[in-house]
Amino acid sequence: MENETASSVADAEPSSPGTDAAAVAVASRPRGSWWVVTALAVCGALILGAFAEHVRDEHSAAQAQYRMQVLTTVSRFLTEEERQIALPVAGRSAPAFGDLADSISSDEGVNGSGSLQVTLGTGSTLPAGQIAFSGTVDSPYASTTFVVWDLSVNGGSVQNQGACVLGSSLIGPGRATTALTLGAGAFLQPCEASWWSAGPVNARQPRFGLAGIPRSPR
Repeated sequence: MENETASSVADAEPSSPGTDAAAVAVASRPRGSWWVVTALAVCGALILGAFAEHVRDEHSAAQAQYRMQVLTTVSRFLTEEERQIALPVAGRSAPAFGDLADSISSDEGVNGSGSLQVTLGTGSTLPAGQIAFSGTVDSPYASTTFVVWDLSVNGGSVQNQGACVLGSSLIGPGRATTALTLGAGAFLQPCEASWWSAGPVNARQPRFGLAGIPRSPR
């Protein structure tokens, strides 16, 4: 009887701490949480990748729009030069090109976001056979300085009109040495050093020195 009681008491006593207790503790730990961490990491990488791609797409779209804005600006400057070169020298107006720059900056069709700024640089409506001006198109994405010219000699029987890029952040710092691609298949050639050479106005090339245009962008 005593043995049976002792045996019952022994069975009822809690086991002492040891290997069994440790095994129970280990067995009670949660398992399989590693896949949650991995899934979160993958999701995070996908989100960051998608965001980076979105930023690249926005930047590319902004640059494409800017190139078209430069093309529009140059085209309007050339149109104004063509109009004025047909006038007598006394009827020409250099301030009109400044007004043109301001009108492009405020034109919502060109500057829809309001961040584009077109400024007139240096230039002249003289001598009689040449009109040449520089201008700059600034935006948060890029800055470009261009030169436009219109030549008319021999009473207007020989004419030469054109434009070139003096410098652009799209093609690197300093004076441009490569062409600047615009939109609609158009581009601006770099301004050639010979176009600052001295000499009388002729239809073969512009004479930027006569218009006071500097050789390098601002």
